[in-house]
Amino acid sequence: MHFHHLSLWALAASSVQAVPPAPEINVDVLIIGGGATGAYAATQLRDQGKKVLVVESDTKLGGHVDTFIDPATGAPIDYGVQAYILNNQTQSFFDRFNVALNASTQSPFPSKLVDFKTGSVVPNATATDILTLIGPIVDYITAVTPYTGIAQGYYDIPQPVDPQLLEPFSKFFAHGVGNLFETPTIYVLQNFGLPHILGLAAGYVYSPAGNQLLYDRVADFLGKDVLYSSRVVSSTRTTSGVTAVVKGACSTRTVRATKLLITIPPTRKNLAVFNLDNNEKKIFDQFNGIPYHVGIIRKSSMTDLTNFYNVDLQSPTLLPSSPFVFRFETVGVPGYQTVKVIGEPSNAKARTLALTAAKTVGNAVSGTPGNPSTAAWGQHKDLGLQVPINAVADGFYTKLYALQGGRSTWFTGNAWCSDYSPLLWAYTDERILPNLL
Repeated sequence: MHFHHLSLWALAASSVQAVPPAPEINVDVLIIGGGATGAYAATQLRDQGKKVLVVESDTKLGGHVDTFIDPATGAPIDYGVQAYILNNQTQSFFDRFNVALNASTQSPFPSKLVDFKTGSVVPNATATDILTLIGPIVDYITAVTPYTGIAQGYYDIPQPVDPQLLEPFSKFFAHGVGNLFETPTIYVLQNFGLPHILGLAAGYVYSPAGNQLLYDRVADFLGKDVLYSSRVVSSTRTTSGVTAVVKGACSTRTVRATKLLITIPPTRKNLAVFNLDNNEKKIFDQFNGIPYHVGIIRKSSMTDLTNFYNVDLQSPTLLPSSPFVFRFETVGVPGYQTVKVIGEPSNAKARTLALTAAKTVGNAVSGTPGNPSTAAWGQHKDLGLQVPINAVADGFYTKLYALQGGRSTWFTGNAWCSDYSPLLWAYTDERILPNLL
């Protein structure tokens, strides 16, 4: 019996040894993350004749793009990224994969302002006449134009940092236009700065077939040069190249690359496997993100084909405090409304917030809370990365940008530029890709 057990063990061991190890992969550029910037960079590099490999933790490309297809009608509902600023990169990227773009117009559907906590509906609330905003917008553009790097969506700000960028936005805004939030000006400008204002004036665009279509076609183009459901588990970065061990669902592979491009949010937790040095650890440790969740609500008692926006009637600014449900919005497909939840770290609690708010709003407008559920749900992690203002004043972003190229490693994506795909693509085009070709 003892001999029999040993024989079985030996047979099993020989069988394991007989499985050939996964071959090494050698590439010019290893790209971490297949979101907007990773997919874009991979396409541009491949078109320039570079051999690339994309490591993506999800089962698809596209990052914050989330498209749900209504099973009854086949209509797409974008509940993540919904529209794009139209710049050169947007037009050429969509053209490259023959994906049509339509102009995104102001919603033709009625909108209501509701306190999502109490269900109180603001009576006779109407959309603002855009003509009344022309004067303030011109003043605002004049105020923010001097910040050239920020005007492009970058954090490339000169030292010493202009004190106006560090003060609450309400103070900066009051210099020429009025009053707004207590958020540091530098971060407000990254979400509502010159490129966003000009993009809004020119009109945003979207894919009528759903924004996921672009990334599905990128996936077809890249083929086996994307490892899905995979992550780097260890790596070595040197001035002469990078070696990474990538673990997937079915295999573990060693990848050797001349250069590394990291497109995932640069938090210390996310980048721990890239043998960070002490300087990198100190820099990446300072980032804090904003929890953000997106989804689609169905079977609610909210008025169909109607938008509902959350206001806090107890707040002087009418702005709800975190965590909160931002809005329920229709995209013209009956029976569904998209939802965004901001500031709740727990995915489960965020979903509960959304469903509770849907019942409250539904009860307010129809007299019954209904029985809402989610047709789709997603969590966008590490969004809106920020650091303390004293760190900004101390040259944080100068130190951050100085990491580019160190030990054959380059960075793009959220935290390196305003988190809007077209601005990220422009930053990648202008600041990163020339170093990888």
